[in-house]
Amino acid sequence: MQDSSALEYFRGDQADGISPPDLSKDVGYVDHIVKARGKRTQFTSVSRDRAKIRDFGEQLYKLRSLEVVGDGHQLVEHEALMAELRRVVQSSERAERLKAIQAARYAEARVEGLVRWSFDIGGVPPKNLLTWASGKVRPYFTKA
Repeated sequence: MQDSSALEYFRGDQADGISPPDLSKDVGYVDHIVKARGKRTQFTSVSRDRAKIRDFGEQLYKLRSLEVVGDGHQLVEHEALMAELRRVVQSSERAERLKAIQAARYAEARVEGLVRWSFDIGGVPPKNLLTWASGKVRPYFTKA
């Protein structure tokens, strides 16, 4: 197990709490980083650098990383995310490669990592999904 400082991630968001992910949307890392800015996907973006993520919202939150991982969710650490983006750059067709290069620039600038939530959304009516996800995700963050 990694020490807690290795898993220190932050998120800038609204003062009234973390914006919930849209667990019904399933996109890849590249599309989340490049196309989904300001939109919701199954990921929540976080950063190793509290100063570089602050412009995403007026309140800074700290991710409770050990609980996230301990509860079966996936924390895609910055280094792993960058390695995957580099792999996509190396192995993709031109259009996808260009998106991956841009995603790598954004992720590097923000020292970004991602949380992929593994909640069972079966039985949650689609119209209630965001409200439901909000209640599930917010306990994993504390005001920093």
